[in-house]
Amino acid sequence: MGDQHNSDYPKYTEMKVVKTVLVEDEGAALRRLEKLASNISSLNIVGTAKSGRDAIQIINNTKPELILLDIELKDMTAFSVLASLKNSFKGQIVFTTAYNQYAIKAFEVAATDYLLKPYDEKRFSQAITRVIDRHGHLNIQKLTETLKHGFLQTRTSKFEIIEGAQIHYFYSEDIIWIEAQGYYCLIHKLDTTRVLLRKTLKEMELSLPSESFVRVNRSSIINKNYVEKESRNLMHQFFFLKGGFKVKKSSKYLE
Repeated sequence: MGDQHNSDYPKYTEMKVVKTVLVEDEGAALRRLEKLASNISSLNIVGTAKSGRDAIQIINNTKPELILLDIELKDMTAFSVLASLKNSFKGQIVFTTAYNQYAIKAFEVAATDYLLKPYDEKRFSQAITRVIDRHGHLNIQKLTETLKHGFLQTRTSKFEIIEGAQIHYFYSEDIIWIEAQGYYCLIHKLDTTRVLLRKTLKEMELSLPSESFVRVNRSSIINKNYVEKESRNLMHQFFFLKGGFKVKKSSKYLE
């Protein structure tokens, strides 16, 4: 049985060992990625990072030949990380992402591969095969320009929220969820900042694009694109959102 299982995956033992850095902002995802990478003898893991800032330092210090790079980190995007490496990094990149709105075609052209979460062992192995088979080095300047262009092209149109005499402008993908706080609403953004507006949740609900946002309980509106999992027990159901947020689900608002 063991031989049959192994035959489904490429054999790496006689191939060149590739210095690799893993960048994932979620602890469980990083541990899983590290386990998958450790099972391939052609990958030598020389560093791991859970933030863009740490990634830049580790990559500059270790000069890897491959980066497995999460696109949306808590403190910055992959674009910001790469823009800081253009004078030092000469290897290859495999992107990992849970959000297919991020210019996947641009990544296919400029990067070695991308892994759309949740990916399995076989798909991970295929990506590493592409790394091993690919010759030459990545043009970081070209990649960052391609990534920037793709990132800007895939952003949704701005929408506005009126607060008294002020008008606030937002992009849907910048907001993870919104919670009611009395006569105010607290907006939790992807970049970890928060915005407090004097609006009721009902007023806020009428201002938001319905294709991205849904009210899930009396005091919460979530961005459907940032739901990572749902769970339930005998009494309650919850949405788990990017950034570690846990929001209760109410069937009353989701009928």
